[in-house]
Amino acid sequence: MVRVRVGTKELRFPEEEWEAHVSEGRVPPDALVFSLQLSDGLWQPAARLPLYDFFRRTGEADRREAGRDPGARPFADLLAIAFPRRGWSATELLLALNLLAAGALLLLWRDAYPRAIWALAWDLHELLVGRGNPIGVAATLFLHADLRHLGANLISLLPSAAFVEYLYGRRVLIVYLLGGLAGAAASFWLKGHGPLSIGASGAVYALMGAFGGFVLRHIGRLPRWHRWRARRIYLPGLLVVVLPSLLHADWRAHVGGLVAGLALGWWLPPHARGRAMLLRRRGEPAPERQGWSTTASPSSTSEASTRT
Repeated sequence: MVRVRVGTKELRFPEEEWEAHVSEGRVPPDALVFSLQLSDGLWQPAARLPLYDFFRRTGEADRREAGRDPGARPFADLLAIAFPRRGWSATELLLALNLLAAGALLLLWRDAYPRAIWALAWDLHELLVGRGNPIGVAATLFLHADLRHLGANLISLLPSAAFVEYLYGRRVLIVYLLGGLAGAAASFWLKGHGPLSIGASGAVYALMGAFGGFVLRHIGRLPRWHRWRARRIYLPGLLVVVLPSLLHADWRAHVGGLVAGLALGWWLPPHARGRAMLLRRRGEPAPERQGWSTTASPSSTSEASTRT
């Protein structure tokens, strides 16, 4: 275990994370470091430890190569992208559509909502099977069995959509719709009977899959310090979130959405924010040097339309 003191604050992390913390600039040269392996069991200034300067300079070089301020942090402006001061983000739009659909049906059906929603699911199944109208599948992406079901999906939807919007911009709407439709279609074809499964969980799994698809597709172009985070934090964290619930409820919709999301994350071109996280290929123009924030760039201001 490494203990790092900066003033009155102390940070602790395993020895194997030392390189990543130094590369990210989280350990200043004058910080005091205690570690049985790194500092021989003594409190020593970070600048005196072996390879400290090498790791620090390598991290700065990687961030400069990616066109970033060496002191900037990834996803630092995630909340500003998901909840802009002006206009609607795609994340807010998806939350609003799910809430509006549930609110409208609750006002319409009141106490009869639990029975009516499943009757609607049967009607949509008949609309798809009997009349060959795909609206039966599309409508299920914004329907929920009850408030608990709605709340659970929206809690997962918020961070998933925010991260995908950060990486892909408003293409997050494409991921939600196509991934959700793929999940609903997988549920329909694999189950083979009615009613249609309802809920946004297939679309939420598609969003998680898209984030994983981005990391898997571009991991070779991530700076060293960010590649370490992808392998040790992002992908394992995604597995921890996905695997426990993947086979719960309608697993067919979950798996269908996840596979579609992985494919979309691999195939869709990233937004300027996502591209700026990657090391440049030879001959590729450098991205604008504006830190991790893109709120002042033309690409981001064009996304924030005025509320109507």
